[in-house]
Amino acid sequence: MKKIIVLLCLGLLLSGYKFSLGGSKVLLKVGDSKLTMEELDQRIEAMPPQYKEYYSTPEGKKILIDNMKKEFLILGMAEKAAYDKNEEVLEQTEKQKKQIMVMIYLKDKIEKESEVKEKDVKDYYKDNKEEFKSKDQVKARHILVKTEQEAKDLIVKLNSGQDFGMLAKDYSIDPSGKANNGDLGWFAKGQMVKPFETAAFELEKGKYSKTPVQTQYGWHIILVEDKKESKDMTFEEVKADIETFLLQQKQKELLDKLLAEAETQIKVEDHSEQLLIKQ
Repeated sequence: MKKIIVLLCLGLLLSGYKFSLGGSKVLLKVGDSKLTMEELDQRIEAMPPQYKEYYSTPEGKKILIDNMKKEFLILGMAEKAAYDKNEEVLEQTEKQKKQIMVMIYLKDKIEKESEVKEKDVKDYYKDNKEEFKSKDQVKARHILVKTEQEAKDLIVKLNSGQDFGMLAKDYSIDPSGKANNGDLGWFAKGQMVKPFETAAFELEKGKYSKTPVQTQYGWHIILVEDKKESKDMTFEEVKADIETFLLQQKQKELLDKLLAEAETQIKVEDHSEQLLIKQ
């Protein structure tokens, strides 16, 4: 359970980063570590497409540079504490050394200090019971078609006793619906578009919509197979989630304290704002 979760949340650690020293303007210098414009562009280019677009924007670059600053500060503190002499670190390549050094340093400084006690978990549950209520849920199927008339024709078929799942398989234009006979599983309020959600939660268990429901995707017929009402969740149901939350909270506090200390000991030169404006 005790892992350095907060670092993943902050997008830290040096994976995929090239520590070259020359070639283009220096955006950031922290101790002996540098980040150049070219290296920033390489880092963004190596990202999956869903992240690349955002991190190519000025706002995204600012966040990325801030994270690199934190990485460099932690690396600097690890070097000051002679973690570069650690046996496990010495066995690695140069790039891996920096990654492993940071990991071991953080394990010693954060992971070992961030124990969450059973009493803390129970106290949080007792003091925040309103957070731990399950939402009303429905289990439903749907058929999605392009036009209102198609939906009305399918309602006629349902009224004559035809099977909802088979009609979904034969007529629905929702690809996942065709594959599983329109089954949407369980969902709570806030997970579906509003017109669909309203219609689904108004239906009684075992009933289907007698009039088509329009959304931006087309026209739906909804069958509600089951319903669950909101209820208080037991301590055992939420214990693991509370432990994770408290662990993240404690680790973030320790990391913030560590970074603040690092900034007093390691020289930081940040030219990124001026240089990025000139791009």
